[in-house]
Amino acid sequence: MDYIFDNERPIYIQLVEMLKLEIVSGRLKAGERLPSVRELALTARVNPNTMQKALVELEEQGLVYTERTNGKFVTDNKNLIEKIRKELAKEKV
Repeated sequence: MDYIFDNERPIYIQLVEMLKLEIVSGRLKAGERLPSVRELALTARVNPNTMQKALVELEEQGLVYTERTNGKFVTDNKNLIEKIRKELAKEKV
């Protein structure tokens, strides 16, 4: 994924939006283990703290969950993913 940021909004919010889009589009599959925070930060070329903040936000939204000592995973809740997909589609229209 190409991470291109604008200077108008906080980077972590843009990361949340980009990762959310990856999840609802199916590029990140339900139940899939996410790369480590450090790996994601390197890929996006951001500070690991910024990436962590974005992942915490996604966790609060229910799209990501943490398994202690195993890492972070995309939710298995396909109803939630579908609901957010519809909300994003509605926003675009």
